[in-house]
Amino acid sequence: MKAAAVLLGLAWLALAPGALGATPPAKKPVAAKKTATPPKTAAARKPAAVKKPVPAKKALPAPPKPADVTARKPAPAPLPAVSDGAHDERELIKMPSPARLALRAEMRDRMAALDAVLQRLNEGKVEEAGQIAQLRLGIAVWWNHTRLPANAQPEPYMPPAMQTLALDGYKAASDFATVALTGDRHTATAMLPQLTGSCTQCHQAYRIR
Repeated sequence: MKAAAVLLGLAWLALAPGALGATPPAKKPVAAKKTATPPKTAAARKPAAVKKPVPAKKALPAPPKPADVTARKPAPAPLPAVSDGAHDERELIKMPSPARLALRAEMRDRMAALDAVLQRLNEGKVEEAGQIAQLRLGIAVWWNHTRLPANAQPEPYMPPAMQTLALDGYKAASDFATVALTGDRHTATAMLPQLTGSCTQCHQAYRIR
């Protein structure tokens, strides 16, 4: 009897659920129902973008009104042409064109020579200043016109007073050259007014056109 009971017990254990290691399938958990999300309040919503006001366009200024042509004053009538010597009180020395051109060329060369003399004195080259005065401003230049044709020599057309002033200028240049060639800068500088004095007097008293 005991053996039969043992066999029955073993058979029951073998047939019982989980006796051979198999476990009943687990039940799937029931998913929780989703709760409806509450609607967003007005405060939670993003504020709508505010549009910037467009500046009003500036009105263009009105074009200026055309001037009244009838209100314009008439232009003054042009004045008659006046010759250069109309108000020149200097004595006009009439001479042929070749003589006038020769005299003007000599005056230009004398101005250039005088400028060279002043530059040499300023540089301390007193002897060179004397040489320039002797060759281009001195009394020897007075006779250069004699080699020109008769109608190109200005001296015959110059009044005696004008010839005297011109000759005094040549003599003054020769005297300056004599002193400057010695190297005496102080005395030569003191004699400079004599070089320009007669030229100034002649140009203030006479004109050739």
